[in-house]
Amino acid sequence: MAGLLGAYSTFLSRRPLIGGMASSAVLFATGDVVAQQLIEKKGSKHDFVRTARIVVWGGGIFAPAVTVWFRALERLPIKSKWPATFARVGLDQFVFAPFVLTGFFHAMTLMEGKTLADARAKWQEAFVPTLKANWMLFVPFQTLNMFIPFQYRLLAINAVNIPWNAFLSLQNAKPKQVEKAEKDLEA
Repeated sequence: MAGLLGAYSTFLSRRPLIGGMASSAVLFATGDVVAQQLIEKKGSKHDFVRTARIVVWGGGIFAPAVTVWFRALERLPIKSKWPATFARVGLDQFVFAPFVLTGFFHAMTLMEGKTLADARAKWQEAFVPTLKANWMLFVPFQTLNMFIPFQYRLLAINAVNIPWNAFLSLQNAKPKQVEKAEKDLEA
């Protein structure tokens, strides 16, 4: 196990963006599989396209954005550890998190082939409760995460993101369940 962690650490040091993208893609997929199989109990009716969409989001959009964001946070010119931590967490949660969640709901809706108006409607429905849940989990976690060595922060977030991504997947899928029930009633 130590050899694997060492190899991963070396890979992250040499290729932080690619390493972050790969681990995020895997862990976002894991969160969606948890949502579909353990919570929604889809079994053989697993929606692989839904999983692919969240992988594109996690590995292709979220990970690069977070990698750049963490580098910017690390450069804040605050030398004292606690004030720097509070500034980084505050910026992360009250500036970056709303941006990321807005991007998530819009990207996922557009990848479903829906319109920008649909994405706005999804955002209006899901944004505030999701942001509140985000703050409950990530304000304390990010406070601790700022003490983790820089190269492991995205990995630490991704580990916490497995249950979080399951939650996001469910939040994004909610209206689909309502739409399906409405169509079933019409038929």
